[in-house]
Amino acid sequence: MRKDVIRQRDKIIERLLSDQSRNGSWEYPFETGILTDCYMIILLRVLEKNDESLIQSLVNRILKEQYNDGTLKLYVDEGKGNLSLTITAYYALLFSGYVEKSSPNLIRAKEFIMINGGLHKANMFTLALLSLTGQIEWDSPFPIPVEAVLLPEKFPINFFDISVFGRANLAPLLIVADYKLVVKPANSPNLADLIIRKTDGKNKFTDETRSIFDFIEQGIEQIVELKEDVHEKALEYLEQYLYDHIELDGTLYSYFSATFYMIFAFIARGKDKNDSKIIKAIDGLKSMICTINGDKHCQYTTAHVWNTALISSALQFAGIPHTEVNIRQANQYLLERQHVKLGDWTVHNPHTYPGGWGFSNVNTINPDIDDTIASLRALHQLIIEQPHYYNVWDRGIRWVLSMQNDDGGWAAFEKMLIIHY
Repeated sequence: MRKDVIRQRDKIIERLLSDQSRNGSWEYPFETGILTDCYMIILLRVLEKNDESLIQSLVNRILKEQYNDGTLKLYVDEGKGNLSLTITAYYALLFSGYVEKSSPNLIRAKEFIMINGGLHKANMFTLALLSLTGQIEWDSPFPIPVEAVLLPEKFPINFFDISVFGRANLAPLLIVADYKLVVKPANSPNLADLIIRKTDGKNKFTDETRSIFDFIEQGIEQIVELKEDVHEKALEYLEQYLYDHIELDGTLYSYFSATFYMIFAFIARGKDKNDSKIIKAIDGLKSMICTINGDKHCQYTTAHVWNTALISSALQFAGIPHTEVNIRQANQYLLERQHVKLGDWTVHNPHTYPGGWGFSNVNTINPDIDDTIASLRALHQLIIEQPHYYNVWDRGIRWVLSMQNDDGGWAAFEKMLIIHY
């Protein structure tokens, strides 16, 4: 039995070592379902940046993930199909030009969509997607006015009370929704046959949620009384926020959805679809494409740092010394990705130097506790034996300790986001 275990361990080690990239990282896919694949097809078609080989491969992947009843699911054990995802997939497949409305796949998907209320029963983000691409009218898919971002930190609810992931997506969406932007090329499909009836947007929210929105509006009214140009100032603030959080690859926070909406926010603010920032953002999204089971997949982000930290630690735990070439390369990769820039985490933790690690290969401003601890664990033996790296350890540990909440726990990204409404 022990020999079998050792044999299997050695096979896994051999596989891991052979899969390591030249830069020392492990680039295993961060598989996140087909939603990003759908969005990529829609993005390329709407902006008329046609990449047929990519679109065809994404179509193949979506079709393979469709269930026999025509539905698509966010996760395997979701139960019945996910309406918003099925709508988005239907839209992407039809927009691709490679699947006809009369195909069995789309007929079955349409049946599910209609049985469950049609387009207007989709979630807020899907409604925003359908609105900005001209499939439904901009009604009230997004209830928060742009002026909300100017509410001061002392106000009970403000922009930085939202988690960084939510904030990254909210910022460009607020701009797009404010302009009621519509980008609809002539060859867009028509989804009007999926509309049953309009739904009153206010009924989409619970009384508790509605009361929060009302509270925000009251705060905005007080700001407006002080400044007449508050609306444009809010838009300028949001646009600058986007610029300040673009990574080197052109993506916003290296998040797919945030980058998708950032592109349309730039268009809303007057940029042409061929503007260099938009082209670079599209290229950044394409740089995150991987291959799974023979088909292309648009990752939501990459997981290179996370993969590398965990695998380096596991290999060292399995007996491979940190001086071995593969571990040296992995550790060098991690050392180069310790953060030196300040990010939004400083809003609630302003007196600490950067020293954490992020999740993706291009993340420079959005560190998290999990990746930082994993990276420190992987570098531990190196730092013990080579004291000139102690500054790396010190910066990482100090950053982690500074991020501890007052109740003793840690959140993933930001300190003290414990808001009770």
